[in-house]
This record gives sequence, structure tokens and C-alpha cells, in this order.
Amino acid sequence: MSELKKVTATVKNYEFHSSQDCARLYKKVRLLDESGKIFYYKNLIIPKYLESRGALASDVPRTWYVKNIHKSAVVLVAFETKNGTVEYDLDEVRQLSRSGFWAGVLIGVASIPAGIVIATATFGAGLLLIPFGLYQAYKQIFKIPAILSRKRLLQDFSQLGINVGEGWSR
Repeated sequence: MSELKKVTATVKNYEFHSSQDCARLYKKVRLLDESGKIFYYKNLIIPKYLESRGALASDVPRTWYVKNIHKSAVVLVAFETKNGTVEYDLDEVRQLSRSGFWAGVLIGVASIPAGIVIATATFGAGLLLIPFGLYQAYKQIFKIPAILSRKRLLQDFSQLGINVGEGWSR
């Protein structure tokens, strides 16, 4: 399982890619850490609530709490404001997890007919697409919701010493 990481960095630049109801995807996010070293997030997913509260302010150091959901995808779960309070919205993270679940169901259902159609055009080589599509569906349906589950996030927050009210999402 992916661990919740505390990252203190300054956003230098990014490329807006797409938006959903609950989150936005940024690609090629270039960050500068406290020691002056530059690092990148290939795909950064930020819930809209956190973005509206100033989590993606450029040229301002921020402390983020992030989870890796894939080797190139990172979800911003919470961030610390200037006065030291931690802003988060577990409901939007849950909604993000649900949208990933339904995308996985769609991928799983579509991979079989797509593989058959492509196999017909490529004399059978397209059948290799079916196991790949089913593996991607498995990751979307089971692994990502487990990483972003409310129970797991509350455990991770408590390990970092952040007190999250059980009934509160903001």
C-alpha cells in the first residue's frame, strides 16, 4: 500500500490537463524542495476543495500530504496552511476513488470486445490487449480505492500526528 508522505515544496510551474467534478489533473508539475533541489510529479491530482483553499499557489512554500496511486500518479490528500492548520476533504477523495472504480468497471467491460475487434484486424495479436485491460481494471477497481479509503487515510493521518475528526470532512 502507498504511504502518506509529507512533502514541503514550492510549485514552480505546471501544465493543467483535465478536470472532473471533484478534482483536477496537472501534468509536469515542477517543484522545488526545501534544500533547493528540483523534482517533478508527472501526474498530480488535486481535489477542487484543496485547490480553492490555495494548495497549488505558485512560488509559495507549501506542506503537502500526498499518496502515490501509481508510479507516475500522485494524489494530494491534504496540505498545511500558513498558520499551521491542515486542510483536507475526505469526501472529495472518496468521490475521486469512486470515479476511479467506475472507470475500472468500464475498462474491464470494454477490454474484451475491444481485444476481439483488434484481434480480428491484426490476425490475433489484439488478443494480448484483453489481459492488459483486465489488469488495468483490477487496479482501478481494487487497488486505488483501497489506497484512498477513509479508514486508511485516517490511519495515515494519525501516524503523522494529525488529528482528524471522525465525522468531519473539512
